[in-house]
Amino acid sequence: MIGLSGTEVTPEEEERLNRIRPESVILFTRNFESVPQIKRYIRRIRELAGQDVKLAVDHEGGRVVRFPDHLPPFPAPRLFGEGKNPEKMRSAAKTAADALKDWGFDLNLAPVVDVLTPTSHPRMVDRCFGSDPERVSEMAEAFIQGMHDGGILTCAKHFPGVGPADLDPHETGPTIKTTRKEQERFLIPFRRAIAAGVDTVMISHIRYTNLDPDNPATLSKKIITDLLKNEMGFNRQILSDDLEMGAITESYSIEDAILKAHTAGCNLLLVCKDPSNEDRAWQALPPPKGTKRGRRLTD
Repeated sequence: MIGLSGTEVTPEEEERLNRIRPESVILFTRNFESVPQIKRYIRRIRELAGQDVKLAVDHEGGRVVRFPDHLPPFPAPRLFGEGKNPEKMRSAAKTAADALKDWGFDLNLAPVVDVLTPTSHPRMVDRCFGSDPERVSEMAEAFIQGMHDGGILTCAKHFPGVGPADLDPHETGPTIKTTRKEQERFLIPFRRAIAAGVDTVMISHIRYTNLDPDNPATLSKKIITDLLKNEMGFNRQILSDDLEMGAITESYSIEDAILKAHTAGCNLLLVCKDPSNEDRAWQALPPPKGTKRGRRLTD
């Protein structure tokens, strides 16, 4: 999954989209000028990368809404959690999905199913449904159902739960030292989201000493393959978080990160900011056997 720089596809980006043929392209506020423009932009991306490319966006609600002035109002997850009304959550998600689908999006990188704790980083407070795993699960299920009602794919994040982390992975690599038994509390919403049919799961960049003391989750076969795939039975698409975040770049090159994440079990790898990193990651990743165009993992 790659990102683009502005409101029009540049000649350099045209070449990159045609060459890399990414599985997905994610859009941010920097890519928006107007509704007609974003629709044209998405159509152009499909012309270049292929009609099956997935257009993705972070549309969690609250402050994590990329185009807040031009889409239906979507309150923060915390407010839906406090409201304790799953039907209201499902309805709001359906309304949001209808608008996203009309623009041309396919995949919403939400809901956040992390469980708040007293040590949670302030950045996470509004993004979470609350501190009760059952409440988080209930709201996440409603969110997933509403998005599906509107034809939008969903993503449960950030596996296996960033709730206890007091540092921000965008900047540096946190470590969570919960016991395996304590960790189960943070896995409950992921189990429920999987049962509810969530389409993808995003892996966090945090190091969980009880699960794998040697690797951050994004690069951990023990967490992705052994826990998520084998123990929890998730057999759909698994996303890394953006591999350009500080939690990864402070210790790994983009080439090392992309290969380790792929080997660990991620099958959609996010490099969403720096074009040179997108090219380096693409060059480092071996093409799947039988690939006829680009290096799309699912070809």
